[in-house]
Order: sequence, then structure tokens, then C-alpha cells
Amino acid sequence: MTARKKTARKKSIQRKANPKGLLHAADRELAQLSKRFDRRMVGLGRGIQKAEREAGREAAKLLHQARAKLDKMNVRGSSDWDKFLRDTKRDLSRTLGKLERSVRPQPVRKKKTAKKTPRKKTTRKKAS
Repeated sequence: MTARKKTARKKSIQRKANPKGLLHAADRELAQLSKRFDRRMVGLGRGIQKAEREAGREAAKLLHQARAKLDKMNVRGSSDWDKFLRDTKRDLSRTLGKLERSVRPQPVRKKKTAKKTPRKKTTRKKAS
């Protein structure tokens, strides 16, 4: 064997036996594992967000339908009952509307990027 191969072999053996070398190798392995884990978690997070949006959309749809049916309902009775039922119907309709708006998923908005400001043109003064 040549001298280079012998020294390279010695260094690799020393790295493996050396605690610092072992720590360095373990650190690299953990970094790679962490990257793979993060990639998988991103996909899972997106799936969860999608499921939440779909559930919110369905709940808002059901609340909207309930409110529409309530608004179509006729309220009749004696004058005291009539007033009470109208007020109750209005309050219930308003509450269903608020609940529908709170459950409805918000649209995903793009992040705003700062616009580049145009540079002012400077004029050079002529040397006299």
C-alpha cells in the first residue's frame, strides 16, 4: 500500500474510534433524519388543513340552509305571541348567521411582497 492509503485508513479508523468522530457522524445522521421527518410532516399538515377547511365549508352550508328554512317559516298567533315569535326568529336568524360566518373557512391569501420603489434620477452638477 502506498503512504496515502495508509494515512487515509488510519484517519478513518481514528474517526470511528474517536468520540468526536462518533458525535459528528451521529449529528449528520440526526440531521438527515430530521429533514426526512420534516418533509413528511409538511404533507400531513397540509392534509389536516384541507380537512379543516372542508369541515368548515360543510358546517357553514348546513347553517345557511337552516337559516334559510327559518326565514321562510311563517309566524302567526295572538299579538303577544306574534311579537315574541318574531323577535325570537330574528334573534335566532342573526345568531345562525354569525355562527355561519365564524365557521366558514377564510380564503387563503398570498403574502404581500414589498414593491420596489423606483430610484430617483440624480443629475450630476457640471464642474465649472
